[in-house]
Parts: sequence; structure tokens; C-alpha cells
Amino acid sequence: MSSDVIKEAQNAIKVYIDDIDEKKIEDRTLDKIDTLYKIFLADIYVKVKPTFNESSLIKDGVARIKKEKVAKGASKQDKINFSKATIGELISLFRQENMLDELVQAHKNISKEVLFIKSWNKYEQWIGWALDFGEDSYLATHIAKLTHSSSKGSSIDVRYHTSCDKYNQKYLSTNEKPILDTAYPDNKYSSISKFYNIEVKGQYIGDLLRENGEKYLTLFTNNNELLKTWCDCFSKYIKNENKISYFLSKQTYFPTEDNSYHLLLPLTSSSLVHKLFLEHKNYFEDEQKIAREKKSNKKYSPTITCTYPNKAYLHVTGSNHSNASSLNGKRGGRIALLPSMPPQWQSNFHFYINKSSIFDKSLGFELKHDINDLKKYLLLIKNKSLSTSEPKRNAAVISKLQAISNGFFDYVEQVNNSMPKANWTGDTNLPIEQQLLFESWREDDTAIAMKKNKQWEQVLSQSYGRWLSKQLKQKNKLSLTAIHEVLWADTFSTELREYIAIQEASL
Repeated sequence: MSSDVIKEAQNAIKVYIDDIDEKKIEDRTLDKIDTLYKIFLADIYVKVKPTFNESSLIKDGVARIKKEKVAKGASKQDKINFSKATIGELISLFRQENMLDELVQAHKNISKEVLFIKSWNKYEQWIGWALDFGEDSYLATHIAKLTHSSSKGSSIDVRYHTSCDKYNQKYLSTNEKPILDTAYPDNKYSSISKFYNIEVKGQYIGDLLRENGEKYLTLFTNNNELLKTWCDCFSKYIKNENKISYFLSKQTYFPTEDNSYHLLLPLTSSSLVHKLFLEHKNYFEDEQKIAREKKSNKKYSPTITCTYPNKAYLHVTGSNHSNASSLNGKRGGRIALLPSMPPQWQSNFHFYINKSSIFDKSLGFELKHDINDLKKYLLLIKNKSLSTSEPKRNAAVISKLQAISNGFFDYVEQVNNSMPKANWTGDTNLPIEQQLLFESWREDDTAIAMKKNKQWEQVLSQSYGRWLSKQLKQKNKLSLTAIHEVLWADTFSTELREYIAIQEASL
């Protein structure tokens, strides 16, 4: 490991602990000392109980001392002082019965430990607290609490479980560089896992302490024994090698050969869930909104848009979503579920086999955007009492007619591409000119006879003109005449000849 990485890691640890309120660190240390005294007192009471039958003085004295309670609302220091005073009273009581030797020695040991803790700097105090409560805190990709927020089962960091040593086989995984989540027994200890999740030059503090913490932690203490304890505990806790299940976990019996089975323990991949969460979150960004608006208006946008239809959401926690994991808190406790059904996005055009004409409501719906664009323009011209014969306005109308024709031919190709076999039009009820629109390459006798005089193109263009006038008249005040139908047909006829030529040239 380079010296630059070590220095940067040490600096990151220092900055992280420096950002923690010193009063909070001090209070945690006082809690630790108070707990040591309470454990010491509880141990004394257990050891002295067998002497009650031999000495009523001891029995009555202990009962009297135990009745004394610390004042309500006492500070942490007051509680420590109360425990020390209680120990002093017990020593005075036991002195009368010559029971001091064991008690005095135990008291010396606890006093020495308390003095040692009080001598710690703030870094030693915080790290000591982290080790006291960090046994179930570590980096993870698959979180047990996402199955049930009260689960006490182990979470998994898949980066360290890529293969099975027993069978020398690799595991199938979707991850390349997962977004790491953090596991912890309670949200109040989440800062320990957050400490592990600090990234330094592409590596995490938790990973560095997992393998060899001495070089990163030596800056924060001059006590070699304390340093060794830190390194051993961090490595043990972060590796979390003793994985356990829990009764709130889910289990699946997976059959194998020889009528046997594996008992699988499914864990939610918080890393994968979070990648989906970030992907779905992008949907509501301004850039995506602008791109979708352009798409709906059939305009170009360099931004790629992607939608995920039929999503569902699973809520895995109550009000405090960070209780489950840090990433779950960022997701608001929601896990997005994608549908597992086969894709339904490809339109099915097989119904054309039973149709008698392409010019119907379905076609109108497919081309409604371009048709409405022409409607609005014609209404504008009419409302302003203008003529479409003026060159610029006529060119605008022709351009909008071409847009409708282009959409029409795109639709025809979609229908053709969806059909399971060639020469499908021969089995339909469509007029012969519409059959040739779909399959102009047909070489049967009927098709050849129609194509010789090009009459079918004119018939098709006239049908198109009548259909388009009908679409434009719907729920509008446009007064369209036969002259308009001829204009629509003539414009379409030009586009049709070009389309047919391209089709024939591609054969």
C-alpha cells in the first residue's frame, strides 16, 4: 500500500472523528465508565450473597446500601460519583467482617481501568466506543433487515463471496462495482458502518481495516496494546465470518439431484435495488422531462429516454427507514419491483388478415399527431380568411401532407414486419390495390395484371384522399371539398410512387 493512500486514509479517519461532536464522544465515554461501575457492583452483590447466612450485619448493610438510589435527572458524572460512593460504603462495611482482600483488589483493577479510559484522547474514545458496539456493523451488499426490519440475521458483502471453495466453483453475479450498503444492529450505531464506508482512492476504510488496520490507526494512539486490540477487533467485526440466520428470515428449499435439496436463504440485494432506484429517479430529472416532451412532439433529442412500465413498490420499513440500512433510508424505505411478464410492447398486426380496408380508425389513431397538425394549420388559415394557394402557405400544407404520408408508409412496414410469412396479403379481404401496397413484389397473375397499367396506384391514392378528408372533417369546422381530396390524393400519389420504387429496388 503506497504512503499516499495511508496518509489519505489517516486524514479521512481524522476528519470523520473531528466532525463528531466532542460532547457526544465524552458522554459515550462516561456511559462506558458508568457501565463498568454498575457491572462491578452487580458482581459484588452476587459474590457477597452466600455470606448473608453467616453475618446478619453484612446482609442488613447490603440491603440498606442497595435501597439508596441515584437522584432522578442526575448527570452522567453524578451517576458515576454515586456508584463510586456506593463502592466506598461497601468497602467500609466489609472491612468490619475482614472481607476486604478480594474486594480491594477488584476495586484496584476497576479503578485502574477507569483511569486508563479517562486518559484516552478523543480518537481513542470514539474508536473504543465503535468497538464496544460495532460487532454487527459492517459493509454489505445484501441486507438481512430488508426481509424484515427486526431481523437479526447476517448480511452479506458479495465482493468476498464470489466462489465456493468446497466445490471450486464461481458464483453467478450481476455486479461489477456494487453500490455498498451498510449493515448494523440499530440505527444509533449506523455511524460505525458509515465510518467503514469512507472511500479513499477507490478503496473503503472498512476494507483497509479488514485486512491490516495497524498502519492506518497508529496515528491515533501511542499505546501498542490498545492498537493491537483495535486491529484484531476491527478485522474480526468487519469480516463477520460467523454468519447466522434468524427466525424472521425467509428460507427456500431448492431441489437437487439424488432427491436432496439445498436450503437457500434469500437476501435482498440492496446494491442492485439502489441502482434501480437511481435509474428510476433519473426519470424525474429536468433533462429527462424535456426529452420526453420532445419525444411526444416527435422532435429530436440527444438524451436517451427509458421507461419502466407496470412498476410496483414494496415498503420494507415503518417511519424510520434508516433502521434497515443506510441506502434504504435514502430510498425512503421503498423497493421498486419490475414486472416479470414477457414483453408486451410489440404491437400485433395479425388482425389485418381479416380486415377489408387499411383506411379505418386504427390508421387514424396511428397518424393522429400529424393529422392534427394539418387540421390546426388549415383552421388557422380559414380563421384568418387566407388562401392556401399562396406559395409559402401551399408549401407548408404540402410539407404537412408529406409528414402524414411518411407516417403512413412507416405503419405499412410495421405491419409487414409483424407478419409470420410472405405473400400473406393473398389470404386477406383487402382490395387488390391495398394488397399491392403491402406487398408490391408479388408475382402472381392477379398482381402482375394490376401492376401493368399502374391503375392500382391511382385507385389507392383516391381512397387515401377520401379517408384523409374524413379525418380532417371530424369534429372540426373545416369545409373540405372534392378539390381538397384531389390535392391530398395527388400529393400522396407522388410519395407512393417513390415508396414503391424503393421497395422494388430493394428486392
